[in-house]
Amino acid sequence: MLAEHALTETGGSLDTPQGEPIVGALHFSGTRALDNRLDIAEALFDPTLQSVVDALKVSIGSRPGPVGNAFLLRPQSEIVSGWYNGVTIRPGFSLVLSDLRYAEECVYRHVCGEYLKLHFKLDGTSVIGSDQEENVPVPAGLMSFLVQPTHSVKYERIVGESRERSITMICSKDFVSGLLSPNMPDLPVSIADFLRARASHFSYDSLPMHPQMRPIVEDLLSPPDAGALGNLMIEAKALELLCFAIKHILGSSRTAETVRPRDRRKVEELCQILDEDTQAAFSIAELCRHLAWNETQMMECFKQVTGTTISNYRQRVRMDHALRQLCDTDASITEVAFNAGYEHPSNFATAFKRTFGFSPRLARTRLN
Repeated sequence: MLAEHALTETGGSLDTPQGEPIVGALHFSGTRALDNRLDIAEALFDPTLQSVVDALKVSIGSRPGPVGNAFLLRPQSEIVSGWYNGVTIRPGFSLVLSDLRYAEECVYRHVCGEYLKLHFKLDGTSVIGSDQEENVPVPAGLMSFLVQPTHSVKYERIVGESRERSITMICSKDFVSGLLSPNMPDLPVSIADFLRARASHFSYDSLPMHPQMRPIVEDLLSPPDAGALGNLMIEAKALELLCFAIKHILGSSRTAETVRPRDRRKVEELCQILDEDTQAAFSIAELCRHLAWNETQMMECFKQVTGTTISNYRQRVRMDHALRQLCDTDASITEVAFNAGYEHPSNFATAFKRTFGFSPRLARTRLN
């Protein structure tokens, strides 16, 4: 269990109550090791963000967000670099966006508030656990939902020499109650118990991220505008992502009775393979052999769990990777096309425009 190692591993806590020591001395810019103090009177945040701010115990500069105040933290250690951004979208509904690089393995201990959290991981691998649950690996490409009653504990191990890009939605019970009823037949038991105030311990479930979610997460992690326009974009994208996530969770409950847990795990493994296979190098037959799975069953289970076909999922992964290359590298469009598995740039340009509605050349000039 991670709990056995948390006090000896390097790391910190995002939700450590005041007065408790954090695990180790290394954390975000805003660790207690920096000996900064937070003047709550100067920067009030929504309670969903305030719990994070209180735990960090730092002097945080605020800026106007879509609702109330937002914050941006940058690491100040040799082990963690990148940024960590908190934004409130609606009262009781906030986002924590992060793009972090870890030079070494870190273990964090999270003491939770009474929240439902939805987590979308584009890059990185971690392992989570609790005092009650066994350790569970969380690879990239998953959407997780976590029920966290007050004072429940979660442990998370971040792999060293890795980059994690992810979004966590923090939702209060009042906010979720305005969207969902505990009596909905397709609602997972853990969320229904949370809404009825019956949840007694930390619980975790995950689903492969639907292809429609991935570009939204990418957009939120790289907003093109600051100020009022940036806030407007973040608000719109966050609400869209939340709607997709809720539909995905409700749909997963309907398939739970028809897809065995073993097959669901195979789908998650298949999604991880496809997320890394940006050139579409593996054929369907090779995927079947690797997973020891019948082709018909594999394709049917994949569609039931993810809501899309293997072909559509794979194509979206390739296009998302190509878009990132156009935005983040100096590779030519021909090189990007080749990296996406296309021999002819014209075919790549056609597929790219069909996916995003604009050409690769326009993507490079507009988004850079």
